[in-house]
Amino acid sequence: MTTTPTGGPPEYDPFNAPAPLPAMPDVGMPTPFPKPPPLSVLAKVSIVLGVVFALGLGSLAAWGMSRTGDFGSVEAGECLYLTDEAGGGQSYTTAGCTSSRATFRVDSVRTGSAECRGSDYVQFELYGRSSDKKAEKTLCLALNVETGDCLRDVVHETRIAKVRCTDITAEARALVMRGPSESVCASDDTALHYTGPPERTVCLRPTGENI
Repeated sequence: MTTTPTGGPPEYDPFNAPAPLPAMPDVGMPTPFPKPPPLSVLAKVSIVLGVVFALGLGSLAAWGMSRTGDFGSVEAGECLYLTDEAGGGQSYTTAGCTSSRATFRVDSVRTGSAECRGSDYVQFELYGRSSDKKAEKTLCLALNVETGDCLRDVVHETRIAKVRCTDITAEARALVMRGPSESVCASDDTALHYTGPPERTVCLRPTGENI
């Protein structure tokens, strides 16, 4: 530091004074982005069921063919339900048609790999051995429902089940009409026509609507 001739501190010289340091801005905690309000339980359930119903009911007629390795004797008019097997296959178990587990009715049994008489059937091919490349039989499966029955998991042939219509998982309510009566189904319904016998139409209506 320089000194004056008298040895004291130099006088303040405004022309040679160092520039003052810039003031530091006050920095606080960052402001978080506002979070959207959480969805209510009812809203979440409505969204989930709406997506499932929109994607599900329209796919009923598109169920494809399934296979099973070992099978017993099954005839038209019997009822059954399907289950998943290891390796991606499926099998069936017969049940009384009045049982709540019996989700399908066998309308016809056809020889070999055959088309069912109607695109709304689930075609279930039966193979004698895992090495067989040709199906021995084809079961034409229709939904085993009566008017007023409610269903959940309508897009999964191995998980579809009858439930109480007050059950939160219920997706569709059935209306069954004899004959080719698709015209009785509402515009929001999914109409499934089965040639039988007996010939009938199943209207699947979203739960909560009157039938």
